[in-house]
Amino acid sequence: MAALASRKIALLAAALGATALPAEGAGDAAFSRPELPEAYCLLPQDQPSGGTAAAPAPPPVLIDGLGFAGIGADSANAEARAWFAQGVRLIWAFDEAEGIRAFREAQRLDPNCALCFFGEAWARGPTINLQPRTEELEAARTAAQRAVALGGNLSARDRVLVEGMALRTRPGAAFSNGPYARFMERAAARFPDDDVIAVMAADAGMVTWGNRRQREGTVAQRLLERVLARNQDHSGAIHFYIHLTDWIDRQELAERYADRLGRIAPAASHLVHMPSHTFYGVGRYRDAAAVNVAAIAADAAYESRVRPPPTDYRSGLLAHNMHFAIESALVRGDAATALAVSAQYRARYLGERSNSRTRLLGSATWYTLGLHRPVGEVMAVAAPGNALERALRLYARGEAQARQGDAAAVRAEAAALAALRTGTDAPGLGRRGSALAEIFQHVLEGRAAMLAGDFDAAEAGYRAAMDAQRAADFGSDPPLYWYSVRRSLAAAMLAGGDARGAREQLRASLRHWPNDPLALYALSLAERRLGNAAAAERALAAARAGWAGDVTAVPLARI
Repeated sequence: MAALASRKIALLAAALGATALPAEGAGDAAFSRPELPEAYCLLPQDQPSGGTAAAPAPPPVLIDGLGFAGIGADSANAEARAWFAQGVRLIWAFDEAEGIRAFREAQRLDPNCALCFFGEAWARGPTINLQPRTEELEAARTAAQRAVALGGNLSARDRVLVEGMALRTRPGAAFSNGPYARFMERAAARFPDDDVIAVMAADAGMVTWGNRRQREGTVAQRLLERVLARNQDHSGAIHFYIHLTDWIDRQELAERYADRLGRIAPAASHLVHMPSHTFYGVGRYRDAAAVNVAAIAADAAYESRVRPPPTDYRSGLLAHNMHFAIESALVRGDAATALAVSAQYRARYLGERSNSRTRLLGSATWYTLGLHRPVGEVMAVAAPGNALERALRLYARGEAQARQGDAAAVRAEAAALAALRTGTDAPGLGRRGSALAEIFQHVLEGRAAMLAGDFDAAEAGYRAAMDAQRAADFGSDPPLYWYSVRRSLAAAMLAGGDARGAREQLRASLRHWPNDPLALYALSLAERRLGNAAAAERALAAARAGWAGDVTAVPLARI
């Protein structure tokens, strides 16, 4: 996949005009910790360009179930209007390549439709996921200028849309994202009841954020909440609001909208997937896995009907959905889902043509192998040539042998990981692979010590793994490593007799990994040892509700 250039996007600098929303918006300050977790939707260094393949493609197809549109084309041609509306729906769903094809079909049917050219310019512009898209700028500028030339009879609102796109694509070497965002914020103040302008303004502002976390109360947040108070079926507003609540680490704010989104846009695979960000963030792992399984199916159905030209971006989003489904399933012990989706992922993405991103996301398939396949099968897997996959294989072997209770064998896999991390092949791990390998090594050291009954050594191993995991900051989108190692540290402390210390570690783990069923089960054990029977029962009930099997059958050495 083509790597994007480094993002050099400033936060909005100017305050809004007198009639605008409160002025903290355009100057919205980021928290001192500047970066979102690295696995945010698409790994930054591997975000694909979104360009279509050069091979001839079948014509686009009108399809139901893509969600809300909200903009009507300035055309008397009903078919052109239908294509324009589909293009808008596809933009809200982050399927810009198909959006371009829809707008071009509308232009073919009505060459005098100004908004049909505006739509193409919009679809070619930067998004939260795709930046900077400078390769699209010339075509976007041409379309925007055509929209201006045709737009003499547009309504005041629609003229704002065209003028904004002309500003965004004005002469220069890059899209003018900051000026465009300020223009749209002012337009949202002029048209306070217009949902289209409000959502586009929010999106424009979010594009300028890069990967920076944000404070609550940004203009984008208030605009989206205003729209959603009026229209809970605006699929674009819900989509962007889910992203925004990730940025402010308040995923619970989007939960009631996330529950609606898949029903609003069942044919838009990315929108079917998006609620999983919210569900994972609030600890609804069953639902996070389920909506990604549904998104995978929706993508397959769309591909079979529409047969869109392949893009790296579409392929990347599908890999993201599969990774999300597997990791959500692993947290709750759902072997069936993890194994089924892992098989799909391996068939599609892993092999000689794998790139760094698909190998990294494919780590979840190795975790599934070690945790849920027969031990003999795991041990029979041949050593891959790639350094990262060799580390993943060693970790899978260690987890499998831990299930058998073989402390010496687990310790041997940890030693092999230590040798790989310091040997001549270590550079081949890459930065993220190196961070993963360190976690793998120390987790297996902790597993081996737990099995051997050396709880002090287990605590030391797990603490080292926890520190490595925190330093890597893989995030929760979901993270590259599949669970909170802090809960294993707590299990070792509990096994060693420190129930109070274990409880504090588990509470800390649950703050970042809410409703983790194994952490809740360990918490129930700690509370019972501390004499808190009611708290123990509450934690145990929550653990049972979240785990796919009998959570009480899981030994501390496997937590």
